[in-house]
Amino acid sequence: MLKKLINLIVLPLFALTSIALVQAAEVGKLDEADIAVSSRANDVKDHGLKEALAAVFIKNSGLPSVVLNPLVKAQINTPEVILTQYGYYEKNGELMLKASFDHQRIISTLRQAGLAVWGSQRPLTLLWMSVNENNEPTVLADASSADIRIELAQESTNKGIPLLLPIMDLDDVMQVSITDVRGMFTDVLANASARYQADYFAVANVDTQGGNVHFSFKLFDKNRTNGVLQALISQQGNAADYKQATKQMMNILADYYISQYAIASTGSDVATQVSFTGLNNMTQVVHVETYLRQLSAVKSIKLSQFKGDSATYSIALFSSVDDLQRLLNIDSRLSQLDTKGRVESFYESKTDDTKPKLIYQWLG
Repeated sequence: MLKKLINLIVLPLFALTSIALVQAAEVGKLDEADIAVSSRANDVKDHGLKEALAAVFIKNSGLPSVVLNPLVKAQINTPEVILTQYGYYEKNGELMLKASFDHQRIISTLRQAGLAVWGSQRPLTLLWMSVNENNEPTVLADASSADIRIELAQESTNKGIPLLLPIMDLDDVMQVSITDVRGMFTDVLANASARYQADYFAVANVDTQGGNVHFSFKLFDKNRTNGVLQALISQQGNAADYKQATKQMMNILADYYISQYAIASTGSDVATQVSFTGLNNMTQVVHVETYLRQLSAVKSIKLSQFKGDSATYSIALFSSVDDLQRLLNIDSRLSQLDTKGRVESFYESKTDDTKPKLIYQWLG
């Protein structure tokens, strides 16, 4: 059963949409999963609930291996303890069991086990991919009906990684050619990616060679280092078919994002202060606090000062300030402000220890 649980990931659907006007994406339904079952019999239901709970643990951590942890295994074997509701429905003639669990208990178990937690705010990736359609090399577009596009949508769902394909309208076609993608001319692709405002862009080539599928894959941050675009990931490999190639590429992408955004507790007491400006009413303050509480790096928050349109929070962390900053920087509702001078003018009566280390403008 454990092998099946490790391979099972059920996540909310991420449609590959047209131009995104926001960075990052919020993954919903982290407390539920849908499982195909053969009947409504009690023993089948009990087995299905275990599979569903395993899927929920996996998508809240990002790592299939979490189900091997003794604390997690013990919880999976008694899913009814944290089950909040379940029901049945039919999908394409197949009976499905939908189950929801206590999300706080899920996170608490992962924390208690010392495992990483991957929050609902996840980076958005724009994918430029060259494939063969009708025996012609082409840039895979959002509107494509190719099998690999369907596989990408499924893997995006399974891995919980929000993914975009270019719409390849006149603007895209004027900027990007198939040669640019196949040659991985990153400056051209970086310029074309700007309109999508994704956190990252990836470039992939997929070719059929002697009955096998060969792929190459690179991931880039939207920001340059010393004026140069440097690949965060650069891998290639072979697969039996397009489906396996897609799965391998998405596994590569998932591994990187989990290493950056899934946060495990270090066991040390780390705290910082973060200020938010542009808060014009209490509704926005509530939104900020709700946002902070769901971040996987945040242990607790306390409002320490509210003055004018700015609020400062004392934040206890599970890990480091750098981890918190990485999470804050992928949310389009936040714009980081230069702390030089701004801190001194607004907090001139404060000591150095109580001045906020990070200041963001809230755009939500």
